Amino acid sequence: MKLRIFDNNRPGISTPKRILITRLSAIGDCVLTIPMAVKAKELWPDCELTWIVDCAAAQLLEGHPAIDEVFRVQKRWLKHPSRWSSLSNQLRSRQFDLVLDPQGLSKSGLLGMLSGAKLRVGFDYSHSRELAPLVATRRVHRTARHMVDTYLQLLSPWCEYAAGAGEFQMPQYAEAAMMAEELIAAYGLVQESNPLGWVAINVGAGWPSKQWPPERFGRIAFEILQSFGLKSLVLWAGDDEQALAEQVVEHSCGAALAAPRTNLRELLELIRRAELIISSDTAALQIASAVNTTCVGLFGPTWSDEVGSYGNKHVSIQSSVLPDPRKSMRRSSSSSMNAIEISEVLRACSQLLMPVSNQSGRAARTLKAA
Repeated sequence: MKLRIFDNNRPGISTPKRILITRLSAIGDCVLTIPMAVKAKELWPDCELTWIVDCAAAQLLEGHPAIDEVFRVQKRWLKHPSRWSSLSNQLRSRQFDLVLDPQGLSKSGLLGMLSGAKLRVGFDYSHSRELAPLVATRRVHRTARHMVDTYLQLLSPWCEYAAGAGEFQMPQYAEAAMMAEELIAAYGLVQESNPLGWVAINVGAGWPSKQWPPERFGRIAFEILQSFGLKSLVLWAGDDEQALAEQVVEHSCGAALAAPRTNLRELLELIRRAELIISSDTAALQIASAVNTTCVGLFGPTWSDEVGSYGNKHVSIQSSVLPDPRKSMRRSSSSSMNAIEISEVLRACSQLLMPVSNQSGRAARTLKAA
């Protein structure tokens, strides 16, 4: 994408040589921030870009062409003031002259201060909270809707951009790609008689309020196999999600298989190879955008136009039932997700899979709920 570049002196700094991005967590949010790093590197090709992180997203950031260094910090560092001096020394030794704070929390804003950078760009209270707007030296007012475009607005002092034009530029992770290919072959997900490939189902979510019932995922897998001949691979992370994955397999009547335990790179490479992924609002859905995999997204307490698919072919299903306004989205009940009907998801899958089936010459019927 061509950027319209303003005068570099406009924000009060010449071309930055060392940039720090303070996006510590969570995995999905880190993925949605990657286009900002890509654009920063496009704007200043010779800069050294460091990303500070405290979650497993580091696996995806390391090796990304736009990121020169991934700086790992321990979780809950803010609660241990005795560590602040050492952390500040490590950051100041890198001599950052620009900090970009897309997270907009006290922990990210204070890390920018500890870095010693004189120019710290963050959001005002239109997006940031806690102490973050107070410690930023330049504040941006959020006007974009999708989070990818929102984070790109931190570069607005230097350039204009078109909404929806962010790029992820995810690399191939060779070792993880080999594991994915071996797993796909071992599970028989791709066969000569089945040129369409397979479907990924991501069963879990970071919050219980964003989870769709596993028995419904199992029904979806069964109907997809009956109509398109595609088996489903159920993705999961952690022991709780493994139990949910086993329930999906049980209710699929042989149409779904549970993936083995995977790391984040392996998860990405599996999603890259799926014909379609079905997932609620969680990291797997954001990864699908990053690797341009077709997806069906399920949204209850969160909004699809804010954190949903970006740039990839998709159908987003927004629940007709709003979450309880008296509770936070994280602590809301499952009523919003439970209101999404199996028939809605089947129609979305048909919409996305039918054209592919027609191109391959395979006869298929439209998915319908009994």
